[in-house]
Amino acid sequence: MLKLSAKVEIKSARTWVFEKITACEIARDMDALTTTCTLTLPRKTQWQGESSVPIKRGDAVTVWLGYDGDLQLAFKGYVTQLGFKAPLTIKCEDEMFILKQTPAVKKSYKNVDVEKLLKDQGLKIKVKVLGEQNIGQYRVNVETVAELLGHLKENSIRSFIRLESEEPVLYCGVLFSHNAGIRQVFSTGVNIISDSSLEEQKAEDVKIKLKVVSLQPNNKKIKVEVGDNGGEKRVLHCYGKSESEAKAWGKQELERLKRDGLTGSFTTFGAKLLDCLDIVGMKIDGVKRGKYQVEKNKITFGTGGFRQEVTLGARVAE
Repeated sequence: MLKLSAKVEIKSARTWVFEKITACEIARDMDALTTTCTLTLPRKTQWQGESSVPIKRGDAVTVWLGYDGDLQLAFKGYVTQLGFKAPLTIKCEDEMFILKQTPAVKKSYKNVDVEKLLKDQGLKIKVKVLGEQNIGQYRVNVETVAELLGHLKENSIRSFIRLESEEPVLYCGVLFSHNAGIRQVFSTGVNIISDSSLEEQKAEDVKIKLKVVSLQPNNKKIKVEVGDNGGEKRVLHCYGKSESEAKAWGKQELERLKRDGLTGSFTTFGAKLLDCLDIVGMKIDGVKRGKYQVEKNKITFGTGGFRQEVTLGARVAE
């Protein structure tokens, strides 16, 4: 039987390293700005004579998880909150924690795309903007960069951070393409623990009526509708787009939401950790069911074993 292995490094006034933890839960989600990590240390954790827990909010945290000493980088970020009793619980956030404290550069644009918008913020983190993301007239009047990303999210421009070559990379866009190749194939009875939360859908069966509202420089609004009569109603806001541009923006969002293939999540082991945008192949009961982007991954480690609950996103190939 494989033995669980872990390593946690916390850099405070000094560097603390732990090779035993009680539990760890990591939530990666391309629809959420922030990747979170919750660590639980053993009740008898030793702090080498310190009278109180010698770590604090903002300390850097790195977590590796694996089996039999073969460790994978699972999380890099910062302490955000400490529990007050044993066993000690430590809540952490990824590099978005820094962006939540980074003042936004306030600026107005007559016409701008997301890449230019973020470049003008002078971010130290590497940024990848996927697809043409022109948002037209825009004014940055929020306090922090994370608030700016949150405002973009309201217009279906999603942002999240991936770990690439062990460094954080900020991704931003509506539709994401990633050409890293297939990460792993998952098969019923081989490396899928449970597929009971998976369902199959046809794009033609997904009914959505999307209203796109484009605010103009004179404060008037252009409103267009795309999608299916009688479908689930959703509203998408944008700025400075003409009627045709607003309609194209709405069709791009529909393309993301309406697709053939599997939806939902499956549970697998922690042998190879998956990040958002990784490509996985699915084989259910011996039948190939396509290749998909990973949209979410909830990683759990502890007495219940080492598991990943993987939510499928866009289908990218047969």
